[in-house]
Amino acid sequence: MSVVAAPAEQTAPAEQTSRLFTAGPFGERVEDTRKRVAELLRRTFEPVAGQAEAEGLFPRDALAGLGRAGLFEERWRDASPADPYGDPGLGVIIAEESGRLGHASLSVGLSLHCETVLSILTRFGDSPLLAEYRAGALEGRLVGCLGASEPTGGSDLNGVRTVARKTPGGWRVTGEKKYLSLGLVCDVALLLCRLDEGSGPVDGRLGLLAVPRDGLTPRKRLDKAGTSALDTTWMVIDAEVPDEALVGRRGGGLLGATWGLNHERLSIAAQAVGGAARAIGLATAHLQRRRQFGKPLIEQQALRLRLAELSSRLIALRYAVYTAAQGVAVPGACGTREIAALKTTAARFVEEVMSECMHLFGGPGYLEDETPLARMWRDSRLARLGGGTDEMMWELVAGGLVPDTAAYDEGVDLG
Repeated sequence: MSVVAAPAEQTAPAEQTSRLFTAGPFGERVEDTRKRVAELLRRTFEPVAGQAEAEGLFPRDALAGLGRAGLFEERWRDASPADPYGDPGLGVIIAEESGRLGHASLSVGLSLHCETVLSILTRFGDSPLLAEYRAGALEGRLVGCLGASEPTGGSDLNGVRTVARKTPGGWRVTGEKKYLSLGLVCDVALLLCRLDEGSGPVDGRLGLLAVPRDGLTPRKRLDKAGTSALDTTWMVIDAEVPDEALVGRRGGGLLGATWGLNHERLSIAAQAVGGAARAIGLATAHLQRRRQFGKPLIEQQALRLRLAELSSRLIALRYAVYTAAQGVAVPGACGTREIAALKTTAARFVEEVMSECMHLFGGPGYLEDETPLARMWRDSRLARLGGGTDEMMWELVAGGLVPDTAAYDEGVDLG
């Protein structure tokens, strides 16, 4: 199994008092921001969620509305290639509150645009064309997506076979990307490619190329088990793009993709916090209102203690996500390994929460027309695949395991 390399550490930026978590992840300022973001997301997504689920198409107009409201500009305010972090605290609040709405399709699509694509364009978008794409994405005029996985590659990004061949004026990009979420509604896709520069093997360096939507041809719309409103498409790629469509340096494609995936993974963990909170809140209300054997279900010790145990773990996860958001801009504090650990822990936890809360509803929890729990349960499964599978995340964690040989030599005697 191939392991994605971690990006090089950045020099710590000077303290920015404008960042939401500068004085800590709690307090009046944070809560006021949370309420404002939550209301904006609710007004934006709730009216369109049902239609998006039915059509199987992400509502790109919703992203345009969030852009007009200034949410993306606020998330990435003052960010630059020299200080590319923007406001990570605001990023996790956006993800958490979008997850709390209970529509994972919409929260995932939002994070792909706001965290994955904009993080890459902020750090590596150093050409006029890429700066134009970034400006459009911040304003919500343009929707972006990231294409890495292929029909034969999956999580193995080193197995990429899409090729960008050098031409006199730029690059000819050909190949296929299988899991292109937002592919049908995007204006530009950042695609991981093999660089064929006319000398040396095609199996050499990787590049990240910005390809306009007209260079993507749907081969198959993928019918997923959940997250129906997040359109995911198998695309055939055939496009001519100029030199300035190359994101970052030649050979830096894996670095750029990993940078974006790290932001996506932290966002997934924050979405899991919000989604789990939504499910636990619904289950708690149900146990309080539902009467069985002459009394509310909440008085059944086994049921309320199970919810208490899930809620206790949720508190620990929320604190971990907030700490990660504070640490991403600090060298050595929260890098690829730590984010991978957090992402897979959160993804597995939210799947468990959705299953248990659906169970606590009894039969109605399994009925599509009576509760949202069945849909939330199905949708939660994507978190263990998107942004890297559990096994890929564990490989990243395993790569940093450090043996305590001194303690072993002192305390272990196998005879």
